[in-house]
Amino acid sequence: MSQESPLTGEVDRSKKPPWWLFALSGIGTQFLLMVNGVIAARMLGVDGRGQVVMVAILAAMASQLTLGGSLPNAITRQLADRGVTARDGLHGMLARWTLWGLLAAAVAGGYLAWLERDGSRTTAWLLALLTVVSALQAMASRILMGAMLGEGTNLTHVALTGVLPQVVVVVVVGGAFAVGIRWNAVELLTVTVVSTGLVLLARLKVLAAPTRRPEDRLDRIELARLARRTHIGSVGPIDGLAIDRVLVGSLLGSYALGLYSAAFALGGLTSIFGACLAMVALPQITKAQKELATEPAAVRSWLVLSVLLIGAVVLVLEVGTGLIIRLTFGEPFLPATEVSRWLIAASGLLGLRRVLISVLQARDRGGLPSLVELALTPVVVLGILVAAHQDSLVAVGVTMTVVGALACGVLGVAVARSRPA
Repeated sequence: MSQESPLTGEVDRSKKPPWWLFALSGIGTQFLLMVNGVIAARMLGVDGRGQVVMVAILAAMASQLTLGGSLPNAITRQLADRGVTARDGLHGMLARWTLWGLLAAAVAGGYLAWLERDGSRTTAWLLALLTVVSALQAMASRILMGAMLGEGTNLTHVALTGVLPQVVVVVVVGGAFAVGIRWNAVELLTVTVVSTGLVLLARLKVLAAPTRRPEDRLDRIELARLARRTHIGSVGPIDGLAIDRVLVGSLLGSYALGLYSAAFALGGLTSIFGACLAMVALPQITKAQKELATEPAAVRSWLVLSVLLIGAVVLVLEVGTGLIIRLTFGEPFLPATEVSRWLIAASGLLGLRRVLISVLQARDRGGLPSLVELALTPVVVLGILVAAHQDSLVAVGVTMTVVGALACGVLGVAVARSRPA
């Protein structure tokens, strides 16, 4: 825990927990998401689970395309480089960001209402509203964690910011399920957004106190320029926009999406681990740019460690896939077993790609990952269109695995050829 000085009121951040605590918190968060998905699946069935997943992925897509995409990474890098607090560095920027966030969230909500047009009109509009709120929460969470990492917040607090919303949701929803309460998709999502919102508001107190020095404010134009330059690489449209799940739900229906989401929940344990490693590596490698003699060794250490850890997680999940699905989601979701094997491998590769992207961004080579993502995203779309024509979820998994391997290959060569900034 960080301690506050009785004289200055400043937070002492010298005693930092190991970085792996934050990485493990990512797995913990994804595990809790899976637990919540299991409870939702048993409470709602495959179709209801499909509705909840569609709300979640549209909210995530709206976040990633706008404020939750490259902006958090840009904030992390600039705060770390300048050595200023988030409250000072980002002063006066929130109002403009909120307007952009509302616009993107409204588009996501409108699309959800259109997808549900054949059902109850009231349900469709309530789900659309919940999509808007969920999108705004996703943006706020990403910006908050990016700010914490940039200003050097104790990693325990950063980890708790990601984990606590899921803990609260699992406790509330799981408790309701245990006592026999059965909610529909709208009720379950309402409980989720209220619980998440309360936790995020409480976590704002963790940010360091402002110094109120005008010179500590980040340049809004420079921050926006950095975010734009690295936007596509940070978003990672291959998997960051949930294109695969949106297409599966839109082309194959809620039942197929329900099965696919069960498979994706297992793969997500791997991809979120890679994403957390990338989030921790970015500020560390950015700071290492000032010590050119040791920077290459630091990069190699991060990459070797990432390969070993992600590989271990993939191996464990591949061995236990069928049993895990049977014991968690239940018999109705067993058809998802085969596609889950492919998605676990794909998620491992895509998680490693996140670490490679962070290395290139820290070395001020953020434009190249964006080009790679742009080139490979159409491959994802085309592969899923072919899979939908064949009515094959397994083909979707194969597509994601092939694309993940291509991305790691190209980015790995780029890292090897790049030099410290």
